[in-house]
Amino acid sequence: MRHILFIFFSFVLIASSCKNKNVKRDAPVKKTGMNTAIKHSKNTPLNETPTKEIKNWKEYFILKDFIQLLKNTSPTEALNNALELKKLTKHLKDSLNIETLKTPAFKARMNVFENEVLRLTDMTYIPSITSKEINNQVNKVLDLYGGMNDKINTVYIKKRFDKEIKLDSIFKFE
Repeated sequence: MRHILFIFFSFVLIASSCKNKNVKRDAPVKKTGMNTAIKHSKNTPLNETPTKEIKNWKEYFILKDFIQLLKNTSPTEALNNALELKKLTKHLKDSLNIETLKTPAFKARMNVFENEVLRLTDMTYIPSITSKEINNQVNKVLDLYGGMNDKINTVYIKKRFDKEIKLDSIFKFE
């Protein structure tokens, strides 16, 4: 009799614990602010002289057009565009064939820019990422793109200055 009661209570216990309680565990968590477009900070544009000097660097101008899309975008759109931005950045880095810009300082800026783009791309795989973190990363990417433009402008300003001021003619060595 004891065994029968034990089996009966075990069965009742198992049956009551297996009731469907209509709990959706696989429902995605709705994140706030992920579809709200944010106007990000402006970055430094290229001056007229550097634009003329690098007009044959097609990859730069393709990236420039793509960066314009990031200036007013939502976190969801930024993550959706991150993989393409990664490809464009890689093409930009591989296509640098302008001798004036092949300096360690400019290459360092390109590397840092690429690293931040890769970080944005990695964010696409993080399910618990917030819109604030994505927006901060987009701001970093835009700031670093502006830093590359600053460096390009500075290189060509220095080049023009060196051309106009011939230091060798001022200091004649005999």
